[in-house]
Amino acid sequence: MGTSKALGVLKVLVGLLVLTGIVGCSSSSGTTKEKAVEQEITLKFIWWGKEQRKEDTLKIINMYMKDHPGVKIVTEDFSGTDAVSAQLAMETADQNTADIIQGDYGFIFNYINRDLIEPLGPYIANKSLSVSNVPPEYLVAGMKNDELYAVNIGINSEALVYDPAFFQEAGIEAPSQDYTIDELYKTLIELKETIDDPDFYPMGNMFAASYFLRTRGVSMYNADGTALGYEEDKDLADYFALYKQWTDEGLIGSFKGVSSDENHPVITGKTAFFSVSSNAASVLSNKAGRTIKLLPLPKAGEKEGRFIKPSMFLAVSSYSKYPEEAAKFIDFFINSEAANDILKGERGVPVSSVIAASLSDKLEEAGKQQYELMEYLTTHSSPIDPPVPSSSIIINNAYQIISDRVLDGSITPEQGAQEYRTEADSILKGNEKGGAK
Repeated sequence: MGTSKALGVLKVLVGLLVLTGIVGCSSSSGTTKEKAVEQEITLKFIWWGKEQRKEDTLKIINMYMKDHPGVKIVTEDFSGTDAVSAQLAMETADQNTADIIQGDYGFIFNYINRDLIEPLGPYIANKSLSVSNVPPEYLVAGMKNDELYAVNIGINSEALVYDPAFFQEAGIEAPSQDYTIDELYKTLIELKETIDDPDFYPMGNMFAASYFLRTRGVSMYNADGTALGYEEDKDLADYFALYKQWTDEGLIGSFKGVSSDENHPVITGKTAFFSVSSNAASVLSNKAGRTIKLLPLPKAGEKEGRFIKPSMFLAVSSYSKYPEEAAKFIDFFINSEAANDILKGERGVPVSSVIAASLSDKLEEAGKQQYELMEYLTTHSSPIDPPVPSSSIIINNAYQIISDRVLDGSITPEQGAQEYRTEADSILKGNEKGGAK
């Protein structure tokens, strides 16, 4: 079945989600915000995360409610960003969006651009929310037209996790932070030749094509999100060729349904490296009962492709009846030392310099891994790419179908790169005609 046919249903489904944003454009203009006057205030908080995050988040919510007896916080928690994004789309259509939204860099601007997120300037001005201890560069990612809409609550990066105990037992030296992709390849070969297990793969998954493109000085999308950000199909074809070579050589596995629990392939010894968001290291270390370490992604081209990114945001819905109270909870989330002693940077290194320093001093070796990586990346990274267009959901599915066909040999890397451009261009041009980015 051709890629276009396989994407037909997906286009319809995602189109419906995009339309819900259009319905919500008239969200808060002319709506009077109710103030809390001698009544219990109920705030709904939507977020995603696994069991450890759920347990810790509920602890700090209970802590907040104990200190604020007039406020009740109810939660909607989901397993991942896609589920939150889908739920938000449905709630937006009903104009019943959660008051406090944990948002991802990949989708929060779809809501900001449609005036569905409350600007936070007034709540900073009246001191309900303080960002005085947050470096300005950490706030920029949540701003539009110099106005803050979403507070970045943690920083992280794409990275590789590995178990130093595994390498010690195998008698193989793990790469240093300044390693190259060629050095990584040599290590993968050495691991493959050393580990006598047919179910073992040196790499559990492949780092993203977007990173590989950045090392060529280009990006997956242009700054406006209206077209691909690279002109030469060779850039993506080279990535496909590398991915296929490593797959054919048995260096990369295809682990399905991987979670940050005790069955993670790095913990069980079924793989040596796994590409993750760096804040996953603390959870994996906790589950393993030993330190799981982090490596930045390898140098893969002439340009610096590594970057520091917002792990996630907290934002206030423009439909909220109590935006000031929602802003106060966000303030508690980023500035409370007691709350962050519980969270322990599981959502990324805290953006407050005061909290980050305090927490770092209290952490053991496992907890300090992401702090050390962020320190390294402050001088070994380049600015993050702009947010992806809303249609990236469809485009990503097109990419996955094409990538699978390259890996199984149905098409060549060059054909895959050409086919991907055709699909992506078609979807992005459809966005322009529909007026929705």
